[in-house]
Amino acid sequence: MVVSSRRGFQWVLTLLTLFVLVTGVLEMVVGPSLLPGDPEVSTTVDSNYRFFAGIWCALGLVLAVASRRPEDHAAAVWAAFGAVFLGGIARGVSYLDVGAPHPVHTAFIGVELLLPPMMLLWYTRVRRTAPVRPLRAGGERL
Repeated sequence: MVVSSRRGFQWVLTLLTLFVLVTGVLEMVVGPSLLPGDPEVSTTVDSNYRFFAGIWCALGLVLAVASRRPEDHAAAVWAAFGAVFLGGIARGVSYLDVGAPHPVHTAFIGVELLLPPMMLLWYTRVRRTAPVRPLRAGGERL
């Protein structure tokens, strides 16, 4: 598979979409008890956790839409991966402020700081090589 291929990018984006949607729904329904380590949290932290799980789920829906025709959804792709990168920065701040979380979440910091830039570089190559489709009367691509 060529690294810059559109089909490969779509497959990876679809797998990421499924991961985000499944984990988002589970975290909304089950709450922080899914967390590794000691998941005992206050009701306020539980509420906040489930709220951000809902946003994580919404991010999955954005990725789902973008995965069909990624070249037509540049803003959504950039925003989604930018949000994940920003989340990695937030985890890093937490690490520095209150200490190391469970090793799984420590590993997430690396994934969240490395995966988005890699995906956006790949996406840039995919967009550059994508054929330009004509616009419909309403401005939508055919």
